[in-house]
Amino acid sequence: MLEAAKAKEIKPLAVALHGRPFTSFPLHPALLKNLEDLGFRKTTIIQDLLLPQALKGHDAIVKARRGSGKALAYLLVIFDRFLREPPQRTEALVVVTNEERALELASLAGHLASGLPFRITPFAARGEIPEEQLKALEKGAHLLITTPDWLNRLFKWRLFRPEGLKVIVLDEFDQMVQRSRNFLESLLKRLPPPGERQGLVFMEELDYGALELAYQFLASPDEIYIEIGRENFEGLELALFHVSQEEKFLLLLGVLEKHGWSKTIIFVNNKLEAQSLCDELKKLGVKAVFLKPDLGPEYRLRFLKQFAGQEANILVATDAGCRFIQQKDVPLLINYDLPETAEEFRQRALKVKEGGKIVSFCDEEGAFFLEFIEKDLGFKLPVFWPEPEEEWFLSPVLIKEKFSSKTKASRKTPPKRPRAQSPSQKSRPRPSRPRKARDS
Repeated sequence: MLEAAKAKEIKPLAVALHGRPFTSFPLHPALLKNLEDLGFRKTTIIQDLLLPQALKGHDAIVKARRGSGKALAYLLVIFDRFLREPPQRTEALVVVTNEERALELASLAGHLASGLPFRITPFAARGEIPEEQLKALEKGAHLLITTPDWLNRLFKWRLFRPEGLKVIVLDEFDQMVQRSRNFLESLLKRLPPPGERQGLVFMEELDYGALELAYQFLASPDEIYIEIGRENFEGLELALFHVSQEEKFLLLLGVLEKHGWSKTIIFVNNKLEAQSLCDELKKLGVKAVFLKPDLGPEYRLRFLKQFAGQEANILVATDAGCRFIQQKDVPLLINYDLPETAEEFRQRALKVKEGGKIVSFCDEEGAFFLEFIEKDLGFKLPVFWPEPEEEWFLSPVLIKEKFSSKTKASRKTPPKRPRAQSPSQKSRPRPSRPRKARDS
C-alpha cells in the first residue's frame, strides 16, 4: 500500500520546460506574426508555464522578477482574448507599482499590438496627467495601464467604470501590499469579484500577507513559483548521519534536543510518512505542523503562518510543498529522508537562512541516492557519528516527560503581586491623642 502511494505522488519538475517556439501555443496568428517581427521566437520559463493555463482563462499567482518575460506573457493573454472577442470598452486593466513602469509597459504593448485595432492607454504621471492621456481615456481605452494611486483617482473622478473588465493584472503585487495593504484592499473591492473576470497576480517575493490578499482576489488560482536551487553552500554548516530506518526517529529527537528545539524544517520524501512523523511529534507535545501539498491555498497559508509565528516550531514538508515555504530566518533544516536528486537537495537548501545548518539522515534507502547527489553537488557531505549514543538517540518517553513538565509549569498560576497603593491609600501616622489629665 505504501509503495502504491509513493508511485502516485507527483513531484515538481527538477527543470522546468522552456525555450519552446511561440508557435507551440494556441495564440492568434496575428499575434504570432507580430512576435516574429519583434524577434520573439521562443518562450522563457515563466511564459512556458503560464501561457497554457492563462490562455484558457485560469487565474494565476506567479513568482517572477523583472526580466523574466512576465509582461510579454500577460500582454499575450490579453491581446489573444481581444482578437477572439473584440472589446467594446475597457476590458483589461494592468496595475503596476510606479509611473515609469506604466509608460514602459504601454510602449511594449503598443509594439506587440502593432496593426491591431486596440486602444492602449497609460494613465500615470509624476505630476499632472498629460493632456494626451486624458483625451485617450475620453475616447475609451481597451487596455488601461495605471498605478494604485492613479486608479484611486480615476474612481474619485468617475472617469473609469470597472464593470466590463475581463482581465485584471496586478504586477509586483507584493510591493503594493507592503506600501499600504488597507488602501490596496479597499481598492480591489471596487473591481469585479473573482469568477466574473480573469485575474493574474505577479510577485517578486512571496510574502504571506500578500498571498493572503491574493487568494481573496482570485478564484482557484494556478500557482507558478520558479526558484533556482542553492548553488553556493559556503557559510552553511552541513552534517550527514548514517542511521538505520529503525533508529531515525530517536536520532531526530536527539538532533532537535541538541539544537534547543529551535525553528526547524524537516523534509520527508513521502507525504504519508511525513504525516505520520508529524503526528508522532505532536503526541510528544511538540508544536509541529505538516504542510500537505494538496491542501487548499487558505489552509496551506494558515499552517505556514503558524510556523512563521509562535504556534509551531517544527514544519514537516515534502518536496511538493517546498516551493510554498518562504520564511527566511529558519536556522535548522533536517533531511529526514535524503532527496532523490541533487536539484531537490538544492531546492530544500534555499529554505535555511545564511549561516544556518543542514542535517541529513542517510538510511538504507538513502544510500542509493547519496553518491549521485554528492557527484552533482561537486563535494561530499561531511559525515558525523552520533557519539556518545545516549546523548543522540533519545527516548520518546523522555521527550514527552520534558514537554509535559514544561506545560504543567506554564499552567501554574504565578503568585499575585501586591497591588501598588496610591498615595491616598498609604497608611499615614495617626496624630497622637491628647492625654486626659489625671486627677491629683
